[in-house]
Amino acid sequence: MIDAHALIDPTADIDSDVEVGPYSIIGAKVQIASGSWIGPHVVIKGPTQIGHDNKIYQFASIGEVP
Repeated sequence: MIDAHALIDPTADIDSDVEVGPYSIIGAKVQIASGSWIGPHVVIKGPTQIGHDNKIYQFASIGEVP
């Protein structure tokens, strides 16, 4: 489930069972595999691949300087 307040680039590849928390930003060239959980206020910029069953906690920044 992707929260209504999350911003997702239309080219991001996110498996259908991935949870994305509110106010998270998922950029272009990002792949997130099944079973993963992305908390609130997370920023993930591409190119980045997140594998199966990962948890990224609030306020994390991946692929970009916080």
